[in-house]
Amino acid sequence: MRLSKRGWNNVLIFGVLLIIFIFNFSQQFRLSSTIPQRTVISSNLTIVEIETPDYVITRVGRNWQSKPSVGLSNNNLQQIINNWQTVPLDTLTVQNLPTSDFILKFFVTEQVQPIIVQLHQQQNDQYVLQVNENTFLSLPTEKLTSFLGR
Repeated sequence: MRLSKRGWNNVLIFGVLLIIFIFNFSQQFRLSSTIPQRTVISSNLTIVEIETPDYVITRVGRNWQSKPSVGLSNNNLQQIINNWQTVPLDTLTVQNLPTSDFILKFFVTEQVQPIIVQLHQQQNDQYVLQVNENTFLSLPTEKLTSFLGR
């Protein structure tokens, strides 16, 4: 079978497209096997207050305030609230962790009872967030300040 110059160009073009297609899908297959992620608090819920052992962030009208004051502006407090609802964290398998001393309570308008989140520090300077009883999320040290403001 003889191909003209134009025919060989077409074969070459389709060959390159096939290689690009294979590389593209192999990347997607590798990414699909990554660890599932989720946010700590669903973005469908409206947070009205976060209670920590050190301070309380409360919604007052359209603004946020902390008591006692932690020296953060309204925009910084709003960003902290947004991080709890928008930053995806890696989910972990069920952990056998003791009760933590650092417990956060999230009061939302859609629920009577607060959402309880425990912050556990691991030996390797990693943190684990335990949401209620059955959800465990990995919180890297570099993200800790974006969630707690310090």
